[in-house]
Amino acid sequence: MMSYAPHSAMTNVDPYITMIKAKIEELDAELNVIKAKAKVRGAEAEIQLDEIASEYAGKRDELERKIKDLQASGGSAMQDMKEGAGRALDELAAALEKAKSRFS
Repeated sequence: MMSYAPHSAMTNVDPYITMIKAKIEELDAELNVIKAKAKVRGAEAEIQLDEIASEYAGKRDELERKIKDLQASGGSAMQDMKEGAGRALDELAAALEKAKSRFS
């Protein structure tokens, strides 16, 4: 799995935030595909996916908060905020991988 933590050379926050938001959209689209597959498999699969989707939603909400914090941060705190957002994106991607492994 690819890590989305920032490289120390990344100093401009706007491209980093843009990358994170684009990755969230990509992961959301993948989750929608998995939801469609679960729906075809029936109620049991949908129930199982609902649990995973709930975990995903919590991690997505956390990442959205970190993005807002990152946009509001400045100076020395910015690198720490980027690293936190990168870790949160990694966790979001891991939650999606969990769903993919069960429903692909």
